Amino acid sequence: MESIDFKSLSERLRTELSRVYFWQKIVRILSIIVYLFVFCWMMFVLFGGYLVGYIGLENYSVVTQYIFPVFMGFIVLNFAFSRSLMKFQGQENDIMRSIMSAMFPSVLFSFSSQLDQRILSGSKLFNSSFSDPALAATTYAYLEVPRGDRTLYIADIGVSYGLMNKLELNSVAGYIVMLYRYVLRPLFASRYESSAHNFRGMFGWCRLERSFKGSTIILPDHLEQKVGYLAKNIQGLKKRYNARFVHLEDPDFEKYFVVYADDEVTARMILTPAIMRQITRLRETFGHDMMLSFSKDTFYYAGVMPDGFLCLRKQALDNKHLLEEIYNDINLACQVTDIL
Repeated sequence: MESIDFKSLSERLRTELSRVYFWQKIVRILSIIVYLFVFCWMMFVLFGGYLVGYIGLENYSVVTQYIFPVFMGFIVLNFAFSRSLMKFQGQENDIMRSIMSAMFPSVLFSFSSQLDQRILSGSKLFNSSFSDPALAATTYAYLEVPRGDRTLYIADIGVSYGLMNKLELNSVAGYIVMLYRYVLRPLFASRYESSAHNFRGMFGWCRLERSFKGSTIILPDHLEQKVGYLAKNIQGLKKRYNARFVHLEDPDFEKYFVVYADDEVTARMILTPAIMRQITRLRETFGHDMMLSFSKDTFYYAGVMPDGFLCLRKQALDNKHLLEEIYNDINLACQVTDIL
């Protein structure tokens, strides 16, 4: 990659960045108001009968007189929120196209391309098959990076799976899950659209020059014993893919990762001491949890990024190093297959 004049590019995009930052703040404020109202309204509907017994029927009748004007106010706020969100997303997409065109002119960048679900399933980095309707994925942006005679593919994706998805299909538990996922989580999510996902971040894959026997899966070590985020993926690997834990003699590598494989010889052939050092170095440089897998003739990897991957990060929109952070993350994602 050629040298980028980040200062000049930042100055050129200053006005657009300021506008996006302004609309992001508006969206955040309105989303908090709207979802707090939705939460209060659902509590009112569910527990209105208890409220009657507590304040009395006469006082309850007085309260209900204000429901219509309050509800009309909510409709206005919800309309403003929807329009602001569309404005923010449109401007963010436009400026990301400008940034990608300036920093990575040879890379194909798209917001409309969608990840083939069979590829995500083939990575075995997530805990369900795509034949299971309880798993879903959304592609937010997509890269195709030429690498000699091969192409590296990288996507910004959101994946939801596991028990929460299955409970949402239940006629009783579904209401509670929907309240949590679509009302409470948006109040605290890094990005509004990420609130329904178990995983949001970077996902890449590339064909290899040779094919390996079986699958070797490398996952964050600290999640192995936890219940919750990505943990069921790890706990179910042995049963689902006939994968076995592989102990490797590299304390620095095993500080970050745990390895499962259905063929230990293949796993040790792939994960040489040099490769483990490279993966450890990648993890330390990236600064987020990473997952990797080698399955037949394809290498897959994913990195947790709650603020999204191919988008503007909210905590850095007013930061002069924003463009450098975006460049470094994308450049690192592009270099993973070269380094390994």
